[in-house]
Amino acid sequence: MKVGFIGLGRMGFALASHLQRNGVDLAVHDLQSAPVDKLVAQGASPAANVQALAASVDVVFTMLPGPKQAREVILGAAGVLSGLRPGSFLVELSTIDTDTVDELWRAARDKGVRFADAPVGRLAAHADRGESLFMLGATEADHAELEPLLLKMGSTVLHCGEPGMGTRMKLINNLMVLCYCQLNSEALVLAKALGLDTRKTFDVLTGTTATNGQLKEKWPVKVLKGDLTPGFDIALGFKDLTLACQAAQSAAVSLPMGNLARSMFQLARHAGKDGQDTSCMTDFWAESNGLDPVRL
Repeated sequence: MKVGFIGLGRMGFALASHLQRNGVDLAVHDLQSAPVDKLVAQGASPAANVQALAASVDVVFTMLPGPKQAREVILGAAGVLSGLRPGSFLVELSTIDTDTVDELWRAARDKGVRFADAPVGRLAAHADRGESLFMLGATEADHAELEPLLLKMGSTVLHCGEPGMGTRMKLINNLMVLCYCQLNSEALVLAKALGLDTRKTFDVLTGTTATNGQLKEKWPVKVLKGDLTPGFDIALGFKDLTLACQAAQSAAVSLPMGNLARSMFQLARHAGKDGQDTSCMTDFWAESNGLDPVRL
C-alpha cells in the first residue's frame, strides 16, 4: 500500500516521519520545502502537487491548519479528490469543523473514495515519540483496514463511530484541553500572588483530584520552564475553541466556559502571544495581573 501525506507542519512532520521509519512507501507534499527535503533524504518521494500525489497512492493523509485549507486542498479543482482513484482512502487528520468534515465525506463518497477522519490526540512531544492517539471516524470495514496503518504513526486508535465522529470527538477533547489552559493559569497566578511556592503548589495540584494532564505533563516542560516554543500554537488553540463554540451554537447548547476561554485566548493573541505554546496563557495571565512570570 502506497501512502501520501500532505501537510508537514509541527505535528504532520512527526507523523509522516514515523510512517517512513516503519517502512511505508511514502510520498509527501507541503508548501514549505524544508520538511519535504528532510523526508526525501530519508527515502520518501516528493510530489509536485496534491493532485499528482493523490493519483499515485492508495491512501492520502491530510494534516492541515483548518477548515479553509482542508476545503482548498481536498475539494479544489486540482485538489486531492480530483486525483484519487475510486476505492482509495482519504483520511483527514486535521482539526476542522463538523460542516466541513461532513462535506468532505459526501464529496469522497460521491466519487467512490473511502473517507475517514482521524484527528490526533496528545501532545506534539507524544507525536515525536510515536505515541499519538487517533480519534477515528470510519465505517467498521475501513476501521479494520486503517488501524494498522495509523498504529505505524501512533500507539492508540479509538474508533469513535462513522465518518465525521472523529472530528466531533476531537472538538470535545480540545474544548477540555484548552479550557484547562485558562484554569491552570488562574490557579498558578493566584498561588504566586498569595506567596505560595510554585513547586509546592504544582505538587499539590498534580497530586490531588485537581490534577489534569495539561498541568501535569505539559506545564513543567513548557511555560513553567520558560519554553514557549509552540507544541500547540495559541493561534491554533483559538481556532479549535472557535470550532467547538460554533458546534455548540449549531447544536443549541450553551458553552459558557468554552466561550470565556475563547475570549481569553483572543485577548492573549492581541497581546502578541501568537507563535507561542498554548501554555503561554499563564504568562499572559501573570502579565495581566502585574506579576512576574510563574516558573518552577
